[in-house]
Parts: sequence; structure tokens; C-alpha cells
Amino acid sequence: MTKSKERAASAMHLLLSLLLLVALLESSHCLSVEPLIWSSQRYPEEKLGPTDWRYYRVDLPVGFSSLSISFTRNWDDGRSSSETGGPLVCFGFNGPPLVVPPERSLLEVAIAAGEVRNASATGQCGWFKETTVVNVTNYEILSGLMYIGIYSEVGPTRTQSHMINRGKVYKFSLDIQILRCSREEYGGSECKEKITPFSDNNFVSSDGDGRYRQDTDDRDESRLAPSPINDLGSSAYSSQKGNSGKIRYSGKQCFSSSENRYFAFRLDSIVPYMKVEFQCNKTNSSGSEGCEELETNLGLRQGALPSENRSDYTTALSSGQPLLAGSPRRGWWYLSVSVLNTTSSPVPDTNATDGFCITINWLIPMCRAELFGDICQWPVLPLKRVLLPEVESPFDSHYLPTAESGELESGRWFSIPPPLNSSSKEIWNYYTLEVPSGASGGVLSLHVWTAAGATSELHARFESCPLNSSWDYRATESDTLKGRSGNISAENSNESTEFSLDIVYPKEGTWCLGLRSTFPTNSQFAEPYAQMRIMLHGCPNKCSGYGKCRPSRDAGRLHFISHCSCDVAHGDFDCSVVLVPPGKKIKATLALTFSNAAAIVPSLWAIRHQAYAEWITFMLSGLSSAVYHSCDSGGWCAMSFATLQFLDFWLSFLAIIMTCLYMAGFIGPKQGMMHIGMAVLTATIAQRNATSVWNVLVVVVLGLTALLLGWSLETRKESVLSLSNWPQSSLDFYSRIFRWKQSLYSQFRYKFRWIHLSCGVFFLFNAILSLYLEGARTYSFWHSWWHVSIYICAFFMLHSVLPIEHRPDAESYNHRYERVLQTTELTSLSES
Repeated sequence: MTKSKERAASAMHLLLSLLLLVALLESSHCLSVEPLIWSSQRYPEEKLGPTDWRYYRVDLPVGFSSLSISFTRNWDDGRSSSETGGPLVCFGFNGPPLVVPPERSLLEVAIAAGEVRNASATGQCGWFKETTVVNVTNYEILSGLMYIGIYSEVGPTRTQSHMINRGKVYKFSLDIQILRCSREEYGGSECKEKITPFSDNNFVSSDGDGRYRQDTDDRDESRLAPSPINDLGSSAYSSQKGNSGKIRYSGKQCFSSSENRYFAFRLDSIVPYMKVEFQCNKTNSSGSEGCEELETNLGLRQGALPSENRSDYTTALSSGQPLLAGSPRRGWWYLSVSVLNTTSSPVPDTNATDGFCITINWLIPMCRAELFGDICQWPVLPLKRVLLPEVESPFDSHYLPTAESGELESGRWFSIPPPLNSSSKEIWNYYTLEVPSGASGGVLSLHVWTAAGATSELHARFESCPLNSSWDYRATESDTLKGRSGNISAENSNESTEFSLDIVYPKEGTWCLGLRSTFPTNSQFAEPYAQMRIMLHGCPNKCSGYGKCRPSRDAGRLHFISHCSCDVAHGDFDCSVVLVPPGKKIKATLALTFSNAAAIVPSLWAIRHQAYAEWITFMLSGLSSAVYHSCDSGGWCAMSFATLQFLDFWLSFLAIIMTCLYMAGFIGPKQGMMHIGMAVLTATIAQRNATSVWNVLVVVVLGLTALLLGWSLETRKESVLSLSNWPQSSLDFYSRIFRWKQSLYSQFRYKFRWIHLSCGVFFLFNAILSLYLEGARTYSFWHSWWHVSIYICAFFMLHSVLPIEHRPDAESYNHRYERVLQTTELTSLSES
């Protein structure tokens, strides 16, 4: 009994030990911090045609650790990757990137684009020639929205209208993977950097035990609840002086030798500036004595952890200078404290009281509701978005302020009231608006009208309000745009001035617009001195009047990106670049249109020889092609462009088939059956991707098939082998074969005029050569020659068929034709 109890007790101890070990292992696993897959997306079979492009959208969360993008080359042109070209890859961290000249590798351009904080940055581009993996960390690029654009063609001709799309086709695959730390208070590429957040309470004042206490020494300072920009009125002051107040987060942190520490703070309000002050306190000295010997670097960065080479603002502790950020953007800000050397004073790692401590004062000035400025003197007015009928994009809308009655102002222009203080030489009017999620593929257009006597400048900034020294976009009445859109226009008159600014692909979120106006001394304005119109639409400057705005989806099929589809004479992203001069364009239009007059030649021959089906086909083919090319070149359009394109290609294909059917020699009901069948087949081919080169090959195969079928039916006059008349000997068999060959030779010898047939073949090779040589730059010449060659070829081919009465076998042919007619008549009589 005693032994059994001992065994039970030992078993219980063993079980408890195992449970304790499992608990310790599980707790250690839970406490460990490692990067986890936050998002993974694969695009396995991507294909870009000669002038195609595609955008990929990537959302990088706050505090992500790393991003991996794998570009896998799947195209093969028989040459090594270093000898051949490839598509262009562009990275944009505000909206879809614009194409810029490539200079560096994909890794370098990804980092260069991701570390830019200005919302007007266009992005960076590099070549994709071989399989490449791009790995970047949160030290190198910012969190937020990123777009990857891949283009098969570079230059303004990318958006130019092309009749024939020929060139290289790139096949590739794309893998995108985002890693994030398993715990939010850790960061870095390997999630080993602990980040101390600034809590909603005032920041730490550490007494060595890690507890926080509130700093309320300054009576003029007050703490505000964070408020978004479109609801500035929700903030309340506990104490204030006039229109302004301050928030101070203050506390003390102690450091050891060679230590890096990070702090995070979320800025939720719009403020004119943000200042971080530092005061060094050695444990064995009073005040800041001896702090000049410390090599401590301080860095401040928005959206990513600061590093030695990448920080928005930096200073040294020994300099005594604060970190000052003018017009800081809303979002997460990270502060780094890097202690490089404390050899002048021993700093034990275990006891911070023997080292040194830094008092951090984070100062944020705050303004009363709906005010902004250095002393909170300028009004901030939120704008509301009003949807418009969809014309260019699904996000077509305009922005209007709310009137005093609470209703939106009527019309699309709204007035800016005159200044209250006539002695003021400069005033600012601020407006805030929201670009909705998914609308970064459009254009934000700003139009300003000012009365005579006032000089105005328009500034725009993302997630903050602009100042004279801090803005993303700037447009004036006479200056050129400093930003990425490049579109500014101005009209001056004796009474007023009007200028506009297009922000192409604006970043999603809150934008603040600032209208800075200067006036002569003691100027009087009885009426509003300025008006504004703000619109969100599809394409810049309505494609300059030389194209159409077309919305397309990104590779994820969830967001729209608008682009211009230009005419044959213009290109670039807004169709503003002239690719074909007006004189050359007129010549090209005339050549493409009037070269179809060559269709008159086969038409006249067909109607003279009573080939009415061929006649109507050639006439309609030449007419539809002339109208289509006139419409495509910007001339008169009798019908819609898609209808004209279908008719042009369908009737061209049908003209080729009809020529082959005439040469094949179909007669009677077979001829009508072949005409109808081939008309349906060619219409189906033209409806499905009419401009494809493969369609021409299919039509050629159909024509050759019709020729062989017709000739085989025609040469079946004498049966070589049959069950009823089987050859009795091998000599009889070979004699029949010989007679059949002689008959076939005689038939084809007298069926065609071989000189005319040779001319037809010559022009056929000319037509094939013109198709091969067609390109974007030489399209008008070679396609015009295609028109002439194919119609002259048809004329010689038709004229090469010798009339029946001129053939030696005219009697047998007439007999066969009469027999076919008699068979048809007997069949119809029996059915009746």
C-alpha cells in the first residue's frame, strides 16, 4: 500500500513537472517577438503587350517590419538578360507613379521612392531585365500606400493611338509579401527594437520605477483630446490664452552606454509646428554640466523608424538644439536616441542612476477650432464632397463649403470673403478636403479667380496645412508649378486673374489648401476678392482635347486608375505632346483615306464581268476603310469608331475571300453557299480582336482552303479509281494516273492568264511586306501601300481567270454547268 502511494506521488510530481515545463515553453514562445506574414499576394501569369502597362497596389501597415517583392522573368527572346531590354518598373508611394527616366537598380529605386516624404514626388523607375527580388525594411521606406507600375513601352507614344499593336510581349510573375512584428510595441527588420509609445496621458516622467506622472507646471499649457482635421471643433481646452494653447509631454529617461532607444507618438491634429527639446542630467552633476562630452544623436522621422542615414530631423545632444518640425503631417512620429560613447563617465548597464538621463519635452502648439497659423490667426474651413454624373471616372465630384445656414453653396464656384482688416498686407484662407479611398488614380483640379488688385498664391499639403516654408504643391499667377503634375495655366486681364493647378494622382486622405493673398495698403474690397473651384475627376486637362479619358482597374481589380487614350498625333499622360506635326498629319490622313480609291479598279472589272457579289464587296470595303481612317485621324466619323473598325476589317477580309472564291471556280448553289459561309466566318473573326496579326493568317488559310476545295471539285470530271471501274492491271492503273495528270495540266494551263497571275502574286507579296514593315512611325506610308497593293492584287487575280469561252475545254465546262443547273431545277421541282 505504501509503495503504491509512493508511485502515485512520483507520477504526480512528474506530471506537474511536465506541465510546468510546457507552461514555461509556451510563455517563452508568447513573449518572443518575431516577424509574421501580414499579407501575401501572388500574380502568377502576367502578360504585357507592346504598349500595355499595369499597376499593383500595396498597403503597408504602420509598424511593418519588411517588404519583399519578387519579379520573375518568364519571357524568352533567345538572348541573355544583359543583352536585351525589358519592361520598366516604377515605384510610387503617394499614388500611381508617372514614368520618369530610369537610372538605378530596382532595389535602389524602391528605397529612393519609399523614403520621400513630399506628396508631390512622382516616383522612381528602373529596368526589369532579369529575375529580381527586392527586400526593403521599415528603416528604408515609409508605411502607407505604395503603387508598382510596370510598363512595356517608355515615352509619350505609350498613350498614342496605334492602329496595329506590334512588338514584344513580356510574360512575368509577381510575388508581394509583407511582414509585421507579432507585438505592436516592437519594430525593426527583425522586430528586436522596443518602441515606447507616448500614451494619451502626458509623457513619462520617470522616477526610476517606470511610472508616469503628469506635467502641469506651465499654466499656459493645456492638454487637448486628439481631433481629426475635418472636426476641429471637437477639441476642448482646459485652459487657454486667446485662440492658442499648448500641449507638453515631458519626462525623464535614463540611458546606458551604446544604447539605442525608440519612442513613438501619434499626431492626430493639424498644428503649425512640433518641437522636441532635450535636457541632459548627469547623476553625479547638477544641471547639464558634463553633457558636452556625450556623443548622443537624436533623430525624428514620420512613418518609419529613424536610422543613422535616414531621418527627417536630426540633432546632437551636445549642441543643445531642439528638433523642430514645421507643419508636421498627421500620423505616427518616431524619435530615436542613440548613445554612441560615454567613456568619460562610467555607466554601468545595471544601474542607470550612475549614468545619465535625458529630460524630453515634446511641445505641440494647438489652435482653437477652425484656426491655423503661427499665432492661430487664419481660418480653416472644411469642404464637403458632392458627387457628379460619371463622365471621366467613378469618382467625379466637386467640393463646396457649408454656408452659414448649414446648406451647401450652390454652383461649383464658391466665394472667398474679403479681409476683415484692410490694413493687413497678407492673409491666408485654408480649406480642408478628403480624397476618398480608391480615388488616387484621378486628378484633383484647383481653379482660382482673383479680382484686380489682389495677388494670390495657392499652396497644397497632405495631412497638414501649408506654410510659406512647408508645402507639397505651389501655383502662382506667374510662376511655374513646383510639384509633380506639371500642369498650371494662367489667364490675365485688366480686371481679374485666373489660374489653375492639377494634382495628378493625389494621395488618399486629407488635403489642406492654403490661398495666400497680398493686397496694396488700405485696399478696399466691397465684394469677395477671389473665387475657387475644386474638382476631383479622371484625367488632367481633359486630355488636352486630343484624347479620351478611360478608367481602368489595377491588378487587384478593386481600384480605378484613369488614363488618357490619345489620338494618332499626340501622346504623353495628358496628350499634350505633339508626336505628328499638323502638316504631316494631314498628309498621313489624305494618304490613308484616298489610297482606298484603288478599290475602284477591281470593282469596275467585277461589274463589267457581271460578278455582282465581288463588285459590292470591293466598293463597300474601299468606302468603309476610307471613312474609318478619316475618323481615326480626327476627321469625320459617320458612325461610332468601333463600328467603323469592325466594318473596315470585316469587308477587307471578305474581299480577300471573295477573290479566292472567284478563282476557285464555284458555280451554281455551291457559290452562294460559300459566299454566305465565308461572310459569317470573316465577320466572326473581325469581331474578335480585329487588329490581331493572327486574324490575317486565319483569313489566308481560309482563302487557300477555298481554292483547293474549288479546284478539287473542278478536277473530279474523270474518276481515276472507283469500285465499278477498278483497273484490271497495273499498266491500266498507271495509264489512268497519266491521263489524269495530263488533264489537270491542260486545265490549269488554259484556266489562267499566267502573266496577270504573276502580277497578282507580285502585288500580294507587296501587301505582305507592307504588313511586316508597319510600325508606329511608318504606319501611314506602309498601310497606304497595303491598300493599293491588296486591291491591285485582287484586280490581277480576277483578271487572270480566263473566260470559259476562251478555254479548250469550254464544251465540257458548259456541259457540267448545264448539268448542275438541271439538277438544281429537278430538285426544286420534286420538292414543290
